Amino acid sequence: MKNEHDLFRYEEIVDKIQSIIKNLNLKPGDRVPSLRQVCKELEVSLATALQAYRTLEAKGLVISRPKSGYFVNATTKNNLIQKPHNDKYIPLPINVTLNTMIANMLVNMKQFGLVNFFIFAPVNELLPISRISKAVRDALKDTNSDSFQYPLIEGHPRLVKQIARQTFDWELSLSTEHVLVTNGCTEAINLCLDAIAQPGDIILIESPAPYGILQSLALRNLLALEVPVHPETGLYLDQLEFAIAQHKVTACVLTTVINAPMGCAMPKENILKLLEILKKNNIPLIEDDALGDLSFTHPRPLPAKAYDLDNNVLYCTSFSKSLGPGFRIGWVSGGKYHEKIKRLKYMSNFFTNGILQDAIGRFLETGLYNSHLKRMKTAMQQNLARYMDSINNHYPPDIKISTPKGGLCLWMELPAHIDALELQRRAIDQGIGICPGQIFTASNQYNNFIRLNYCLLWTPKIDKHLKKLGTLIINYNNPQR
Repeated sequence: MKNEHDLFRYEEIVDKIQSIIKNLNLKPGDRVPSLRQVCKELEVSLATALQAYRTLEAKGLVISRPKSGYFVNATTKNNLIQKPHNDKYIPLPINVTLNTMIANMLVNMKQFGLVNFFIFAPVNELLPISRISKAVRDALKDTNSDSFQYPLIEGHPRLVKQIARQTFDWELSLSTEHVLVTNGCTEAINLCLDAIAQPGDIILIESPAPYGILQSLALRNLLALEVPVHPETGLYLDQLEFAIAQHKVTACVLTTVINAPMGCAMPKENILKLLEILKKNNIPLIEDDALGDLSFTHPRPLPAKAYDLDNNVLYCTSFSKSLGPGFRIGWVSGGKYHEKIKRLKYMSNFFTNGILQDAIGRFLETGLYNSHLKRMKTAMQQNLARYMDSINNHYPPDIKISTPKGGLCLWMELPAHIDALELQRRAIDQGIGICPGQIFTASNQYNNFIRLNYCLLWTPKIDKHLKKLGTLIINYNNPQR
């Protein structure tokens, strides 16, 4: 048990490291004193030093890299803070319209060879391609396997077993009977919406929201009720309570760990309060955890489903962001709606590719998934630090930007006079792909916001194009310059 002296000492270490970062003008990615140095120079225990560094991590000031030590985290001159609406504001359900911008941007990327800060997917260099390729070959060579036949609706037994094992450290782990393999996370969410909602129903979502969620609502003629999120702690729960008091909400589609595009994460106490509010109001939660495994926190924060005593959470995730989007392998655990979701899966496409399921199952059996994630997230943190440093150097001082706790992207607020759609058009002319904020809302918001994917591995070319984009922003009113 820690005494008062230990508490004082760890706070002293926190203050000392903060002073070192400030006084030495350390940049993102620079190393800070190691645990061993701190223990030796300040004559404290390893436990006290570790507590101090965990506090610094929680503040977002440092990041840890396995077997490498602690480094200055990526920060910006102006952190983004999205303020909630005032108490008199009543959010209104909104009809969602389909947006063709995504398809057009993919065409532009191929046609114009853009430096693509737009696409929301990991690059090949971050994926365990050789290991996955071997797993695919092994699945194809196994002539005694059932993978060449129609698989079970629930999914390939090898993969389903491994998925269940991934939840062993949850407070409420899942059995194989609670897992249904899908064609990516998007199909999982769509099946959940089909199981719960009817056209015209109100679905509460985050704001900004992933554009894929908005498209799913539009296809089903569902109304979106948008509630803002804080860039650090996620959904404003008081705003959630106010919104559901004003409207008959059928379901929520929310992310608790690594929201996109902000990259925020809800603390455990907020997640528990969220579950309590939804239980009280009899509102199911469709949880989108597609980016949870890319949380920079170790161990990764647990999703709401891990605490779901009431079977009220329909949990959706995939391996697209961690093992490769080309596989389109995801899964859902539907709580009290699970059997209905299975029937809908059977009626819609019957099954998901068995050979690819088998291959991912084989890869998970090797036990290499967690070590792969550590390497991938370390590379992402290094990339993020370099991107942030470039933005600090090349962009106007009045921009505001989120500091993601994981994931693949940055969310940036530009000066109010800039139209992100027009900026996107100008950026394409410069060979740069960006994602305008307008596609992350069903209402007239985020017109001066953009999302940047920081997944492209850092090179001088990346810095050059980030600088070009900064110049376009600075000279927005004088495009001829």
